[in-house]
Amino acid sequence: MALKMTKYKVTGPGGEHLDEFSTNAPDFAEWRIGRIRKYVPDLTVTEADDTLPDDDRY
Repeated sequence: MALKMTKYKVTGPGGEHLDEFSTNAPDFAEWRIGRIRKYVPDLTVTEADDTLPDDDRY
């Protein structure tokens, strides 16, 4: 069974890298991005599929 993950890349208004993380919990992503947005309001958030492939080793 594949684990569905989303990768979030957060950049500031000047294009500077602020944060990058993967999670399968949208509520956590919203909380984490909201904490950054408190200090840098004009964020750009890019979402990408980061699903882990099926792995029969386990």
